[in-house]
Amino acid sequence: MKIALLRHGPTDWNAAGRIQGHTDIALSDAGRAKMAALRLPETITPARVFCSPMLRARQTAQALNLGAPMLDARLMEQNWGQWEGLTRAQILDRFGDDAFERAGASRREEFRPLGGESTGELHARVAAFLRDAATGQGDAVAVAHLGVLRAAYTLATGWAMDAPMPPDLDVARILVLRLTPEGAPAIAALNLEFMPRTA
Repeated sequence: MKIALLRHGPTDWNAAGRIQGHTDIALSDAGRAKMAALRLPETITPARVFCSPMLRARQTAQALNLGAPMLDARLMEQNWGQWEGLTRAQILDRFGDDAFERAGASRREEFRPLGGESTGELHARVAAFLRDAATGQGDAVAVAHLGVLRAAYTLATGWAMDAPMPPDLDVARILVLRLTPEGAPAIAALNLEFMPRTA
């Protein structure tokens, strides 16, 4: 089966460069308008829709007319602990120029924002979600977050997340995975475009 993963629409914190994590931020007015003007491409015909329980994801699912999705906490953004609400510059100013290095930024899955969740823990819960999704009937869509899309891409490709964002992954578009019956992911399509909604 295939599952299409998409990131929530823009928020005011996205625009300001502030880390959201588990902070439950709503879509901005511009974000709601953007997502309401879009629809999924015709190649995506899900039998099931999953969604992070966070407000910005639920509002995105609603704006895209995805019905009543099944909420799954495993699709939540990575918990960034004491760094949530701050920009990168504010983190460095408040916690030191080596804050990211001390948190394990060069140690891949060991990276843990201060008081937050490690990248490895994020990977584990996304992998568990994919295993469960693979047992259901029909293709699916999941409305989630940047960190979840990065985790899914990593699980499918082995990308080392300590490197910069891979140039072939655009988290503003749709990532489609093909899942084995055991939930092992492989890339089925990268960077599918949303379609404009017609009246």
